[in-house]
Amino acid sequence: MVKSSVALLCKSTSTVKKRNITKTPEQYLKQISHLYLNSKNLDELGHEITLCQRLTVLYLYDNRLKSIPQYLNLSQLTHLYLQNNRISRIENLSSLGKLEKLFLSRNCINIIEGLEGLIRLQELRVDSQCLDPGESLVFDDRSLDSIANTLTYLDVSGNKLDSLQDLQNLHALISLNASNNSIQSINDLSISLNNWSNLKEFHIHGNPVMKTTRARDIIIVNARSLEVLDDKVISRSNRQFLENWNNYKGFNLELS
Repeated sequence: MVKSSVALLCKSTSTVKKRNITKTPEQYLKQISHLYLNSKNLDELGHEITLCQRLTVLYLYDNRLKSIPQYLNLSQLTHLYLQNNRISRIENLSSLGKLEKLFLSRNCINIIEGLEGLIRLQELRVDSQCLDPGESLVFDDRSLDSIANTLTYLDVSGNKLDSLQDLQNLHALISLNASNNSIQSINDLSISLNNWSNLKEFHIHGNPVMKTTRARDIIIVNARSLEVLDDKVISRSNRQFLENWNNYKGFNLELS
């Protein structure tokens, strides 16, 4: 088992070459703002991380962590990178009141929970979880409600989702990646899109719903603020044409 240490932490900063040798390792760690512990084969992050009270950015991706470290009482932390580990549950984040970005892609999480204390969270990436056969990603209502006013970017791609209705209350969303899931109903999708009044970028490719006749047109008509759909810019003239067509030509693109 590989566990972190004070020595490892000291070697994993961007200022290691500028370190003042008159300071103890503990004094040095109290001053750092960025810590690069990615790709260290870590199984566990120890309590020495609590020395880093000025830490704002923590890189822990590409390790072997099975859980989110319990010593993350880092009140200044704004960015936490935990992608590509073996984490099965979202926990131990309640003290991170200033966290703005949380990366948890490519882990083993099946429930999105434990976000209640993240009152400033703007970006959440939970794509490509390693799920058991027949499982899909589940969302805890309390967690989603707690980030509904702040979350602007969400990536839930590759998680076997058959609907996005659980995400309807995330009204601050500007960018949503829901590609490569199992979404089928254009009606359900239209209802969700009507709730995301700020959505400007949407990725939905790789879902069965896109085989629906005129699926792209229906999405554009229902997502009034959308500017980019599956990496393709929606021109003003294209939107105007579709809206006019829907309003005046009797084509019922606005499903509900």
